[in-house]
Amino acid sequence: MTQQAESILVSAPGSIMITGEHAVVYGHRAIVAAIEQRVEVTLRLRTDGLVRVTSEIAPPLECSATALPRSGPYKFVLAALEVHKSAIASGCDLDIRSEIDPTLGLGSSAAVTIATLGALSNCSGRTDTKQLHQDALKIVREIQGRGSGADLAASLLGGLISYRAPTSENTNAEISPLPLPQVPVSLRYCGYKTPTAEVLRLIAERRVGQEAFFDALYKRMGEAAEIAIKAAQAKDAAFYAAVSTYQDLMGELGVSDPTLDQIIADATRAPETLAAKISGSGLGDCVVAFGPTPVDFRPVTIATEGLVVHD
Repeated sequence: MTQQAESILVSAPGSIMITGEHAVVYGHRAIVAAIEQRVEVTLRLRTDGLVRVTSEIAPPLECSATALPRSGPYKFVLAALEVHKSAIASGCDLDIRSEIDPTLGLGSSAAVTIATLGALSNCSGRTDTKQLHQDALKIVREIQGRGSGADLAASLLGGLISYRAPTSENTNAEISPLPLPQVPVSLRYCGYKTPTAEVLRLIAERRVGQEAFFDALYKRMGEAAEIAIKAAQAKDAAFYAAVSTYQDLMGELGVSDPTLDQIIADATRAPETLAAKISGSGLGDCVVAFGPTPVDFRPVTIATEGLVVHD
């Protein structure tokens, strides 16, 4: 039997990478934006020691609060529950509702991880955002093998941010807000996606024997990201040139395939388009464009709020 009075509703936005993909894993800064497509998580405490998870994308899951599984479609949610196991020892219901199409990516795993941790942190009285990000990044790295945490930071804080991943010397990520773009932002899905972990594996295989080339390429990518960050801070149009330069470097990395190249070419053929590039690890997924919405692109709104606890 659930305790209906003990109910917490939180939401977190999805995200898109603007620049810094791949290089961010090697210590360089990136720009990431939260987008106004949100994941909502409702948490209700129970008294029977059971955990029940429901959503629109997978069948309900019911298990013991003391024996949480580690795999399946709810693996990020279950890992978050494990972090706060003592707070839900009596059991809980978690209901997940998402505006994000999971086939598009758009940081859906990051958003559900942040939203679930946000609900659980609120329940347990732990509201430190740095700790929440650290917990989320640990979860993602345990499940995916690696990750920068940039999308997690965007879902947590909202807006447009510059981001540097934590290191062994500095366990806190470097996160700074940036002014929002003053032009429309839009996305086009290419029709398929390659999981980030698979893209990273392919790049790692190519890197063997070519370490110097890849290190130099990541350095150039980091430099282009820094130019974009400084231009964004100054609200300078050089931002769009830096974004375009980064797309060229993604091509050199080998993650911009012919379909993505064609979408970008079609978008930039319009003189009003200021820049277009892959958003994410590449070999599929979405292209982001700045300027009047190109043909077959969909407008998106940058979310000014990240994690929200609703009344």
